[in-house]
This record gives sequence, structure tokens and C-alpha cells, in this order.
Amino acid sequence: MSAERNIKDVPVREIMSSNLVVIDCDNSVFEIAKTMADKQVSSVILVDSGKPVGILTERDLARLVCAKDLVASKTPGTAIMSAPVITVNEDTTLEVAAVEMVKNRVRHLAVEDEQHKVIGFITVTDIAMFVGREILGKELTVLEAIYKFEEPREEIQS
Repeated sequence: MSAERNIKDVPVREIMSSNLVVIDCDNSVFEIAKTMADKQVSSVILVDSGKPVGILTERDLARLVCAKDLVASKTPGTAIMSAPVITVNEDTTLEVAAVEMVKNRVRHLAVEDEQHKVIGFITVTDIAMFVGREILGKELTVLEAIYKFEEPREEIQS
């Protein structure tokens, strides 16, 4: 990619993750978490009769199951999933995707092809890493992409 490219020019399909895991919404949170661990993914699409009905993320597991001390094997995925699934077309620019994330207060968007089939995810981290690589000119770690690091300032004594 050339140095002149920015989030106004790049379609989400170029940086999205296509490592998509789809799970039936009838599964328990325990089964979903096991699948996420086995497949080494941080989010999944939950489907009902093959149609996407929600997204479930590691963050959901931590905040909505662990922090509330719910029993994972007795909690249905539908109880904690984010719904509806917010989607963008694969040709949507990163800028528009970022605006959609902010507008909908989400960190993941499902990416659809022209036939409205979900083909991947785009995340806040994907966009931040693109910005670091293409605009700042260096490959960022995930933490650098998410957090702005500053040197601590010395207190000024008066």
C-alpha cells in the first residue's frame, strides 16, 4: 500500500479479518467460549437458521458473565449477545466504518458481500493498526494501536 492512502480511500475488505466463526444461537455461553478458545478468535457471529442475529465478544464474556458471576453452562448466548448485528458492505471505506462504530457504540462490525452474506469482521483495532502502519509509517503493536502512550510529565514546582 502506498503512503498516501488513508482511511477515506481504503475499503474494509482490505484489512478485515476473514477468520469468521459462526455459532448457532441456541448454544450456551460455555460452549461459545470453548469454541472461541479452540478457534483462537475474540468474537463470533450467532445465527438462527443461518441468519445472523448477534455478535458475542470476549468483552461480553468478561463483563456480562464473569463480572456478574453467571453460570456459563446455563446462560444462553442470546442473553448476552449484541443485537442486531451492525454490518457494512465490503466496499465501505474505513472512515465510514469508523463513523458507524462510533454512531452505534460498537467495536466490531460484520462485513457483508454484495449478496448480504457476512464474510468477515472489522474492528477498532484493525483500523488503529492501519492508521499506525499507513499514516504513522510504523507497524504498531495491538496495545500501541489502542492506547496513546505519553512520557510522564514532571511536576513543576512553583
